[in-house]
Amino acid sequence: MAVVKSLLKMLAAGASFAALMGAASAEPLKIAMIEALSGPAAQTGIAFTEGMRYGVARINEAGGFNGDKVQLIEYDNQGGPTGAADKLKTAIADGARIVSSASSSAVAAQLTEDIRKYNLRNPGKEIIYYNVGSEAYELTAERCHFWFFRMGSNPYVRMQALVKVMKETGVLGTKVYSINQNYSYGHDMQAAQARAVKEAGATVVEAVLHDVNKIQDFSPYMAKIKASGAETVLTGNWANDIILLLKAAGDAGSKVRFGNTSLDTPGTLGNAGPAALGSYLVKIYNLEAGGEKGKAFIEDFKTRIGHYPYSEEPTAVFALMLLGEALKTVDFKGGAIDAKALALAIESSHWESPIGPWSVRKDDHQAILPITVSEVSKAAAYKVDGTDMGFKLLKVVDAKTAAIEVAPSCKMQRPN
Repeated sequence: MAVVKSLLKMLAAGASFAALMGAASAEPLKIAMIEALSGPAAQTGIAFTEGMRYGVARINEAGGFNGDKVQLIEYDNQGGPTGAADKLKTAIADGARIVSSASSSAVAAQLTEDIRKYNLRNPGKEIIYYNVGSEAYELTAERCHFWFFRMGSNPYVRMQALVKVMKETGVLGTKVYSINQNYSYGHDMQAAQARAVKEAGATVVEAVLHDVNKIQDFSPYMAKIKASGAETVLTGNWANDIILLLKAAGDAGSKVRFGNTSLDTPGTLGNAGPAALGSYLVKIYNLEAGGEKGKAFIEDFKTRIGHYPYSEEPTAVFALMLLGEALKTVDFKGGAIDAKALALAIESSHWESPIGPWSVRKDDHQAILPITVSEVSKAAAYKVDGTDMGFKLLKVVDAKTAAIEVAPSCKMQRPN
């Protein structure tokens, strides 16, 4: 009997040890946010990162994943592709299985290629690139691959929605001027504007590309705009390039209407001043949208983060909410995380945002999402930048209407 009791104790101890070993082998889901957290691009990078923080907190409050809390690890890429490449290596060494970034398409191009190559070299240890803001069209076109997800819009989605609403509200006119920054995103914007304007039955009277954030005086460009007879200016300019362009329009006394994608970047309205009034903004979200559900979201965000999510934050939040839905459909039973299974779950997931459903198109991993169009107005419910102006919601363009076709150059190779 003593021998049997001793054996039972040994078996129990062994079972307890095995249970402890099983618990110890649980792999927590680590998400690396590689963003500009310092330097001139930090204003945008921090906004996206705050959205990530909020989204991860919400996922953890709902139970986390794989028996543990999801971990968000933040890395400062110092604003460029080289810094991002270095931080990616660190993130992988730190155990990240999902990598994210947002504000720079140049950084995104570097990361998506590095991750694609890493995954080819490391089967079974793949990394998912869950981008929440970079908009260069090539990312879901010639650069598309199975491990990359664009959880935001692109220039064609934005311009299609913007021009549609400008026409519906009677402000587009028949003559449109296109002015953009001379790099990949600006080239995409120019092409997207030309396509949207043509579909609306209007004409681009002139299209101009200029150096990025180097021009201090846009008055010569305003002279060209005035001479062209354009009633509307479409531009993907951001930072100083949109602020100084608007100021030049104000100084010239121009009544031309602007359509833009970055008027809500913190500091833009404060610096542009009254010259921004009447401009149209196309964005993922607007503070006035979503009724009671939208109100609950923005108030909760303000309570947790300290300010309303009026800029880039909602894109990251909504992307994380869809990820949270995907996490509910896979169970690794506290063991190792299978990135392929997780990627397949993301492909099949849906999330109901305050303004409509989000999903992911399997063909190119482009998020299919609703878009808002608003006007810079003193009648806006929420004022920004310490001004008496804000973004008055004009329309929510539903996800199906906002979507564009899959790029023919996307040749996604799916894993076996």
